[in-house]
Amino acid sequence: MKNYFGALLIFLITTSGIFAQVNFEKGHFVTENGIKTDCYIKNEGWQNNPSKFEYKLTLDGDTKVLRMTNLKTLVINDAFKFEKHTVQIDLSEQTIGRLSYARNPEYKEETLMLNVLQEGKASLYSYVDEEKRAFYYKKDSDTLTPLVYKIYTNENRSILYNKRYQQQLLTEFPCETISEKTVVRVDYNAGDLSSFFRKYNECNGAITTEYKKNNNAIFHLKAMAGMYNSYATSIIGTSGSNRSIESEADWSPTFGAEFEYVFPFNRNKWSLFIAANYSSHKGEAKINDLFIERVFSVEYAAIQFPVGFRHTMFLDDNSKIFLNGAAVFDIPFTQKNSGFLSFDDELFKTTVGVAFGVGYSYEKYSIEVRYIPNRELVEKSLVSSVKLTQFGIILGYTIF
Repeated sequence: MKNYFGALLIFLITTSGIFAQVNFEKGHFVTENGIKTDCYIKNEGWQNNPSKFEYKLTLDGDTKVLRMTNLKTLVINDAFKFEKHTVQIDLSEQTIGRLSYARNPEYKEETLMLNVLQEGKASLYSYVDEEKRAFYYKKDSDTLTPLVYKIYTNENRSILYNKRYQQQLLTEFPCETISEKTVVRVDYNAGDLSSFFRKYNECNGAITTEYKKNNNAIFHLKAMAGMYNSYATSIIGTSGSNRSIESEADWSPTFGAEFEYVFPFNRNKWSLFIAANYSSHKGEAKINDLFIERVFSVEYAAIQFPVGFRHTMFLDDNSKIFLNGAAVFDIPFTQKNSGFLSFDDELFKTTVGVAFGVGYSYEKYSIEVRYIPNRELVEKSLVSSVKLTQFGIILGYTIF
């Protein structure tokens, strides 16, 4: 069965995308000629302002593509809103090492699709692409004004900042609860600016509409238990005269815990995880040497630390498929070998390995298939090798 472990994992990874569904959420768009269309829009959790989007007229209908140049407004209910406006955009180079010497922005008028972050007595908009970011506000009028911020340099190549936007906030948005000290703490980012505009609108008793993007980082703690099927491949001798021996596969328990940090972008599809779990192997190999049956056994136990990234594909609100890739570090506490081949304890040193996994999660419960190929257990030996291969089936329960 062990010969099929790799093939099974590859099959699961390559076919998992077939079952993954993309969330099309209820919304609408308005074209340049003022026609409104109710539809279902593919919510991709955009970080940058998109140039196109996919939509369906019905959930079971065909997927269509519409470019932002043909739109006036795009809304995904309670999640995103984009509006087309003609605004001033700073064309200054923002790459460190290529900064401008000019302190003031180099504005040019362009028509852009802006992300509406907040609407109220004072409204906040943003534009973000691969090279620039800009924020705009609208107050009691239809005119959008840029919040001025620029990174620039001088003859000494020092990095300097024009933070005129803070003076704009102080003078344009007076409120008893907003002091100069409050404004100085507002950085030029969506989170800080949204908080400021929310505070101003509340101060004026204005109704505020915010479009929530689910951009909060999420932490998970998971308890895990399962079984590893493992075998060791021993290679004895130097190149050209070596002999390979493979131990019988054995099943052993594994258990531990995992901590996961879900990144606050791309609709929480990517995460970083670190786990600690018990891992062991006890196997025996036999070989005929000059008509004499010789036995070689390996016993190994360690605390395993997989550290890696996870990509999640949501099937619906409660279930999802995930793919893992990780580096594996071991802290061994049992390393024994016996038989016709024997190593001194100081020769045992487990190399860093890699792990690949695919799994399914429903609410708080999960099941994962994990494959850890060919980790060297005797890295210090020049003439022999013992490589450990593991295949695991692991159940998980998310505590929070």
